[in-house]
Amino acid sequence: MQKLICALMAFMLAVSAAGVPAFAQNVSRPVRVGDIAKVQGVTGNQLVGYGVVVGLQGTGDSTSVIFTSQTIQNILQSFGLSVNQTGVRTRDVAAVIVTATLPPFAHSGDNVDVTVSEMGDATSLQGGTLVLTELRAANNLVYATAQGPVSVGGFVAGANSSGVAANFTGAGRIPNGAVIARDMVTPLQNDPTGFNYVLTTADYKTAANLAALLNGHFGGRFARALDAETVHVTLPPGYMGNPVQFLADASDLSFQQDEPAKVVMNERTGTVVFGGDIKLAPCAIAHGDLTITITTDNQVVQPQPFSNGTTARQANSQVSATQHGKQLTFIAGAATLASVVRALNTLGVSPRDLISIVQALRSAGSLQADVEIL
Repeated sequence: MQKLICALMAFMLAVSAAGVPAFAQNVSRPVRVGDIAKVQGVTGNQLVGYGVVVGLQGTGDSTSVIFTSQTIQNILQSFGLSVNQTGVRTRDVAAVIVTATLPPFAHSGDNVDVTVSEMGDATSLQGGTLVLTELRAANNLVYATAQGPVSVGGFVAGANSSGVAANFTGAGRIPNGAVIARDMVTPLQNDPTGFNYVLTTADYKTAANLAALLNGHFGGRFARALDAETVHVTLPPGYMGNPVQFLADASDLSFQQDEPAKVVMNERTGTVVFGGDIKLAPCAIAHGDLTITITTDNQVVQPQPFSNGTTARQANSQVSATQHGKQLTFIAGAATLASVVRALNTLGVSPRDLISIVQALRSAGSLQADVEIL
């Protein structure tokens, strides 16, 4: 198989070096501003904390987990009870890591869900209750506290080799288990004169189109593309100090977004995702005992009599594939990658073989698109 791919790549490189033109076009489609752009800095913040789950029925950490015993000792000392580490022997407690995501516009008193995950050798958190735990952000400030019964979404029944289990009981959630103790400050509050739009997919033309759309709609030069992903907006006089209203009015505006030609492949799962308008240069493909040819019959189309139309050229691409051919034939033409894949599917070519073919086309220069391998 590897020898066939190398031979194919060598052949395609020779064809590409002969001066055969390649085709790659970005596709434009109308999109809403609110769907492809977000305000820079307005995002969720991750919180983390260390705590213990109590009330387990012998499924907690064993005595060999030293930090669990130390945690129990510290908790008891905070309640005025003095015990030594050797006196703390229980399997009804488990040390856990508690995580949560703080929403971008969270206020003190709001509730968020938390995830609880065991750290030691506990076998299940089923039936346990999380003890009051502080949740800190990356700046080491406490933003929330969490407490409550843990829902694991599964169960473990029985003992030793005689038992039954469903799902994973080493982690669970506490719905609305965290209470936010500190307000979040966003860039919209820090700078009421303007903000930055950030595109979900970086593209120079899309950034320029977004800036032109905002300037044309609001009547001025208020937006400026800083790079392929960022558009800076200075609020118009009528929206000064009121960025929320500007975002509400701008979110429903539509404009043309350029979608770059790209093929995403996952070799582990055999998944291939691509845009249907990706173009291929003239080529012939041989993979194993499979031969594919791409041809184009260019025709001249005349306008209707007494109309304002113009004479144009129409390219009719055809893709044919044979599974038992032993001869590699090159015929000039052009087609889309979608039509090639349809021809391959009719012959039952597996996704993993398709991945090898796409990689060879890209290396030879026939496939003019970004190829991302996961």
